[in-house]
Amino acid sequence: MTFPDVTHDWGVLKETVVGRVIDFTFPPELAAGVPAPLGFLPERTRQNMPRWAGKPWSEADPEGYGRCVEQVEELARFLTARGVRVHRPRVLSEDELDVYDGGFSMQTFVRDPMIVIGDRVIEAALRLPARFKERFGLRPVIEEAEARGARCSVMPPPAPVPVADLPTAVGPFLEGGDVLPMGRDILVGTGRTASDAAGARWLERLLGDDYRVHQVPLSERVIHLDDGLSTVREGLAVVCREQFTDGLPPPVADWELIDVSLHDAVNLLAGNSLVLAPGEVLVDERLTGLAEALTARDVTVHTLPYDAVTPFAGGFRCSHHPLVRKLPE
Repeated sequence: MTFPDVTHDWGVLKETVVGRVIDFTFPPELAAGVPAPLGFLPERTRQNMPRWAGKPWSEADPEGYGRCVEQVEELARFLTARGVRVHRPRVLSEDELDVYDGGFSMQTFVRDPMIVIGDRVIEAALRLPARFKERFGLRPVIEEAEARGARCSVMPPPAPVPVADLPTAVGPFLEGGDVLPMGRDILVGTGRTASDAAGARWLERLLGDDYRVHQVPLSERVIHLDDGLSTVREGLAVVCREQFTDGLPPPVADWELIDVSLHDAVNLLAGNSLVLAPGEVLVDERLTGLAEALTARDVTVHTLPYDAVTPFAGGFRCSHHPLVRKLPE
């Protein structure tokens, strides 16, 4: 059996990585305000961060921290109960946490530091320097994948720059939240907050002529393509039209589309569902309108609470990275 095996974002989820929540320290410089390049964060988070600056998360917001831990663990339990094999990143060491921006790091959003396409596993190049260290926790997963036959690649690690300079930083940058596989077509969101055109070209060279890599320019209001795009099954997608500066990408433009607003894409991660199988999804329990729209189109909808996770600009898709997805025969 080929391993890993991910050809479409809507295949039956068989094996995946799920993130974990760690008690990081908010950077002290946030006391002066949230830098403009972090404008993709939900509104409430940007309002709270200055008073959380310099504090461990468990001290700054103990109730939110505790609920975030529980909600991510419940996601792992939910998938395991469905028979999905679930891997977890290892906890970062103190030395690893000290790399760039002191003790600040997250391990929740495992979608971004790695990319799986076909039988390839790629260690990605994240634009935000504080996220560089996330790769370390995923390396045991990548090493196991390689031992099971994966073709593994590592992108050139980018040079760190101040957060204020992120929009003009020199890549290539490529993050898993911007990469959406659709068979031989691969969508790559590009912009000034995460992945860039150079990252998309790097991926195109790596994959070769068997794939068509489509650059999808994004608004600076979102961090990733999957803030506002979920392919629920072939022919049906959830989209936030406002995040696409050049219009919807051709591979999904003529599909049946369920629209979500930019406000909900940014603040509720409404476009960031976890596809369990073609026509079966997991969504945030707050998104009742989306759940009803999906159900009306014969989609099986599961819900879980995720309101303590989304304040950090990630939802259900961000919190897992598939290793095996199978299209039904």
